Amino acid sequence: MLMPNRFLQSCLKLCLAATLASLNTIGMAQDESSTENASVSSAASSAAAETPIYADTLDRDNALLVKAFTAISKSDELLWLNTPSEKILSLYKISETRKPKGALLILHALDVPQLWPASLENLRRHLPLYGWSTMTMALPSQYPASVPARELPVESQTTDITNEPATDTTPTPPEAAPIDTVSSQTAKPLVARDLLIGERVETALAELNKIGQFNLVILTDNSSAPYALSELYKKINKNNATGDTIDGPLQALILVNLQNQEPLTKEQLGIIFAVGDLPILDVFFNPDNQAQNEQRRLHHAEAMRRNLKDYQQLVLPPQQQPGIDDTRSFWLAKVQGFMVTRAEGNEHSPNGDLALKPVDMK
Repeated sequence: MLMPNRFLQSCLKLCLAATLASLNTIGMAQDESSTENASVSSAASSAAAETPIYADTLDRDNALLVKAFTAISKSDELLWLNTPSEKILSLYKISETRKPKGALLILHALDVPQLWPASLENLRRHLPLYGWSTMTMALPSQYPASVPARELPVESQTTDITNEPATDTTPTPPEAAPIDTVSSQTAKPLVARDLLIGERVETALAELNKIGQFNLVILTDNSSAPYALSELYKKINKNNATGDTIDGPLQALILVNLQNQEPLTKEQLGIIFAVGDLPILDVFFNPDNQAQNEQRRLHHAEAMRRNLKDYQQLVLPPQQQPGIDDTRSFWLAKVQGFMVTRAEGNEHSPNGDLALKPVDMK
């Protein structure tokens, strides 16, 4: 009787061992399958997360500007413009007085409108209190800001290192550059900066005329002034009716010297000061150091050589520069006073007053 019992015990042990072995095999297969599925799912989610959100940087900036102005319930100030090369967003704020005087077109060579200096944003917001509508438009800068490369998350890098076999000495191929939120696969054809500036300015002026704004003053920075004005000056004619004003797309010019790294040359000043009858306010924003004194002297000398009839300089050092919400700053009063007295148009009231009192915000 001992032999059969031992035989049965041996058979049972063999069956149990075989069962355990098969269960282990199935478990390992499931673990490998789940690991592969997790890797595929992780790769798919990573690819989905890396999908570009915007077509290019201009599309991104426009979208962010729309979002910001919608959040503060000022979407009525957003104005889309279609140029021959692109669609761009500008800001238009209408006059807040009974008798509008005209409009100021503010041009600044920064691709990101949110980075406009406080002095320009102050004019954009508060000149409508004095009867002047404002339109602001960003222009391509001479030195576009480079977009920093995005770093991979630390967890992703740690996981990749941990999953690599310790004995694998095969060199890994270089990884593809991470896709940013701006697509680089559908890049638009490059257009020269001067052409882009000319198209944007022409489109802005056409839109202002379309909505009934013809008494226009242009404010432009030193970086974009030569490109923004060269074509416009060709459309200026002497007003035969009065003999002392000009007839054309603009009535006066405000030149703001904001980019210290791009001082205007004599040749560029020759383009800007080419129309002798055009009133010009030439603004400098630094204390009068040696560099600015030399630049101011160059500007004044070229204005005299070009026989400008109405040229004046204004130095606005940092302590006099306004905050964004300052409605009664010296800078705001100076600009609106210059436009009222120099931009001959519909700003004159029947009783001969040149300016209307601003709305009292207190």
